[in-house]
Amino acid sequence: MLQLENGQLIVELKQQGAELTRIYNKETELEYLWKADPAFWGRHAPILFPTVGRLVNDTYYVDEKAYHLGQHGFARDRGFEVIEQTDTSIVFSLVADEESKAIYPYTFALRIRYTLEGNTVKVGYEVENMDTKRIYFSIGAHPAFNVPLLDGENFEDYYLDFHAEESMETLVLDGPYRSGEIKKLVPEKAQKLPLNYDLFANDALIFEGLMADKISIRSHKHAHFVTVAFPNFPFVGIWTPKPGAPFLCIEPWFGVADSAGDPVEIRDKAGIEQLDPEAIFATEYEITLG
Repeated sequence: MLQLENGQLIVELKQQGAELTRIYNKETELEYLWKADPAFWGRHAPILFPTVGRLVNDTYYVDEKAYHLGQHGFARDRGFEVIEQTDTSIVFSLVADEESKAIYPYTFALRIRYTLEGNTVKVGYEVENMDTKRIYFSIGAHPAFNVPLLDGENFEDYYLDFHAEESMETLVLDGPYRSGEIKKLVPEKAQKLPLNYDLFANDALIFEGLMADKISIRSHKHAHFVTVAFPNFPFVGIWTPKPGAPFLCIEPWFGVADSAGDPVEIRDKAGIEQLDPEAIFATEYEITLG
């Protein structure tokens, strides 16, 4: 297990999937990251690459040739190399190999950087095109946070603060795929969304183009919080798997699940990113704990 530490936070990570496994705040003496109990969901904060969400029939095409990937791609299940590390930062790297090219036919380097600053964990993503042709990909985060944070509380004691008035319109899923419909969660614009498990009866909530690019998990009973800031990310998913699950995911995405229908060319996939040879895609999101 790898560890980062500063005056406020202790963070643990593993090379498998370059995944966060623990975020502990010394000042609040609270554990914020989900413990990956397989009774509910056996992951903490996987990296989603080179696809986000489910592909129709787990299939996509590159120049009419079929390739197959499971939900959220393969990076979360691969071993990463640590290429830099200090007390408060670490960089992981995953480079294309024959195994990856069999399911994703591009030459790439994926780098994940974690940096501690005060009570914030900064998570940076870089995708480098090392191929001779344009590559296509999606990338996203899937961190899960303990809800409730304190003993004696319920999931329903919490709410989401969107930091701006939003229409609260979610893209509707038909099974694992987008149906093409949009559902309003509340009748009028609102900044806060009370949490209850019924919100997730049809799987994740998916928001596109939010005003503030920031969502906090807060309680009506205390001042502790988790804030995920995701500037420039076009989509964010909110998810918990079933009633009674004691966690909630806030998932910034560059990409989204396929719409219902038939598999498509990767270049035509909704929310896909494209990168020319020698170019680098870079983005960052932040997790702040209080």
